[in-house]
Amino acid sequence: MMLRLAQPSKSLIRVLVTKESTMEQKKPFVPHSHLPYGEVGSGYFSTRSIANRQVVKTATPLVLRELDAMALEKQSVVTLVDYGTADGGISMDLIYACVKAIREKYGAELPINVIYEDQPVNDFTSVFLRTQGLVPGPRSYLLDFPNVFVMASGTNFYDQCFPNDSVTLGFSSNCTHWLRDKPCDITGTIFPLFTTVPQEKEKFRVQAEKDWELYLTKRAAELRPGGSMILAEVVLTEDGQFPGHTNDSKYGCMTLLSTLWKSLSDDGVITDDVFTKTNLSLYVKTVDDFKKPFKCPNSPVVKAGLELVSIDTKITPCPYKGKWIKEKGDAKEHAKKYVGSIRAWSNSTFLSGELMVAISRPVRPFCYLDIIVNVNCSI
Repeated sequence: MMLRLAQPSKSLIRVLVTKESTMEQKKPFVPHSHLPYGEVGSGYFSTRSIANRQVVKTATPLVLRELDAMALEKQSVVTLVDYGTADGGISMDLIYACVKAIREKYGAELPINVIYEDQPVNDFTSVFLRTQGLVPGPRSYLLDFPNVFVMASGTNFYDQCFPNDSVTLGFSSNCTHWLRDKPCDITGTIFPLFTTVPQEKEKFRVQAEKDWELYLTKRAAELRPGGSMILAEVVLTEDGQFPGHTNDSKYGCMTLLSTLWKSLSDDGVITDDVFTKTNLSLYVKTVDDFKKPFKCPNSPVVKAGLELVSIDTKITPCPYKGKWIKEKGDAKEHAKKYVGSIRAWSNSTFLSGELMVAISRPVRPFCYLDIIVNVNCSI
């Protein structure tokens, strides 16, 4: 998906944002969605999230084409932003390619500012270690190109993270399905799309709609006139497929996680309250959901000057499944690596249910270990 801020009405955009900022009182930050898992500074997330890296690889040609179409020689500094960066490894090859393309076209005199954005509880230690080449993984652009600067923002992307008219090109992958607030508990499952209670599903849909519009208005303020934003996000297809729940797989990840967690409740390992409070605070949007803020002339997104340039859907095959089919090998070792990729984004969700009901006895590590063992056995 590619967005662009129209060049006309720059003054109008500035007036609207200034007026809003004087009236809006910022609420204290509460971590949403999920918290990082793994040792701080280890680069755990992107080392195990090879599927996410494949998504970014698929989107890279679109990003480079858009970058090439920009007249960057008119800018005193080029600012590239990775929103929802995690530990910085998912986008490293992409940003390397962007920096290389800018250097080849404009030379070394044009400063490049790369900013990594995420929640304040994010593992920013890994971000900086990666960019300095101190964590194993994709090669950092800082090692090969001069006049490039790295920063981080821990504001969280449901707020404005950067000054008005400051971002040249923004990028985000697999992020905007995470919600700012969980609208309600879910009955009988941990995954919102699986609930059989229409009112619950509708509350998640409405929350996702509000969050998506808010996200876009914040990006519209930050983008320079003519600036662009490319997003590679998860989507719910017309036939009901989404990541972790596709027609080519016998077992769906989301179904399996929910079923196993429910079995712990049935066996008395966790309480029914814990199961009910354990919810993935996310909503997978359809293509129409993504388009909706751009269709209404009175939408805050349209009024801010942000326009939808293109949107396309692509299937990214599961790299773990592909590797297993091609290479086979040790099943337990394969399952261990696959479960590690799931735990990278789901660990805090399974702990959150017990935290919400304030369990006093130290059972949380045991409960999650139990479901990890079960997932290993089920793969």
